[in-house]
Amino acid sequence: MGKSEGNSETWLVTYSDLVTLLLVFFVLLYTLTPGVEDSTFNSFIQYFQKNSSFFKENAVSVQSVNNQEESEEYTEQKMERMKAFIDYLEEEKLESEVNIQFTSDGIKITLSDSLTFESGSSELLPKAKEVLQKVGTTIDKGILKVEVQGHTDNVPVASTSKHESNWHLGAARAVSVVQHLQLNAAIEPKRFKATSFGEYNPITENKTPQGRRSNRRVEIYLRDRITPRRLNPAVSVPDLSSIQIN
Repeated sequence: MGKSEGNSETWLVTYSDLVTLLLVFFVLLYTLTPGVEDSTFNSFIQYFQKNSSFFKENAVSVQSVNNQEESEEYTEQKMERMKAFIDYLEEEKLESEVNIQFTSDGIKITLSDSLTFESGSSELLPKAKEVLQKVGTTIDKGILKVEVQGHTDNVPVASTSKHESNWHLGAARAVSVVQHLQLNAAIEPKRFKATSFGEYNPITENKTPQGRRSNRRVEIYLRDRITPRRLNPAVSVPDLSSIQIN
């Protein structure tokens, strides 16, 4: 019902175009017809100027309807792509390695350290490349920005490591993920961003092996150009509990 009501307002676009054509016609008629007083012509033009707000208001109304439909359609497509990605994770039994959450401006995907890298390394493991290929296919032109954050635990890097510190290790890992995501993404490289938090943004304490394992992670933020509530507050946001993998 909502879509049919929205489509009923599209006649306003055609109507405003018709009136614009009539205005052009009368201007041409004035220029080709001798004897028409300037005051008469100016009064005619002023009439259209006074009533131009009508066309502007209704043009905004039609644009709002189109934006609402675009938002709903994009949200549905996004959910379908993420559902396919989640199905893949379940088939590969990777639920414990990947966490997916919907945020206020897009989607957050967290990859575990054991899935992505060997200890102290920034070279992606084969399975991580496969997962990132799937993630890349969900990055369409509706994504405004992709930010990849590298996080480590508080254990200092080995003296033999090519990385000087956990800052450098987190940065190198984030860059590795970005480079692989770009291979399958439908957006230009300038929309990607790689950052490192090193050991300084833990999600739990580093006192136990499990805690340190949780802190070693890569977070991928897919920030949407269109979000369900940005264009239309009435668009419902899906229940996160039904799609979150943890």
